Amino acid sequence: MNAALSPSQLQLLDHLMTAEIPCLDAVAVAVRGLDETSVEGDVQTLAWMGLLEVTGEGLAITPRGRAARLEAVCAMLEERLAEVGVFADELQRRTPSLSAEMYALRQLAEGAWSVTEAAAYVESRA
Repeated sequence: MNAALSPSQLQLLDHLMTAEIPCLDAVAVAVRGLDETSVEGDVQTLAWMGLLEVTGEGLAITPRGRAARLEAVCAMLEERLAEVGVFADELQRRTPSLSAEMYALRQLAEGAWSVTEAAAYVESRA
């Protein structure tokens, strides 16, 4: 799928993951904290992409929309974990005495170790 979605499109899909939006009037948009200037265009684009559908009652997310949203969440989490690894490298460079802790943190962020394994490694090095 790998569609590049804007932050406002992702926010709209977030809302639709939990419930349909009954209408797109100004109140419904404001209550959900959606960007009034982009919501109409987002609805048109997401409907064209097959990620949401406009029904007689309002907006509903499609199975493809759910998959796209979950894919975007996974991508954001992967980026965050990569940043954790980079930060661990930087901390290890600045504070060599934290070498074991930063190594364990990197292994945990990369999915190589569980929390229990990382904690046991640090404990064994103490």
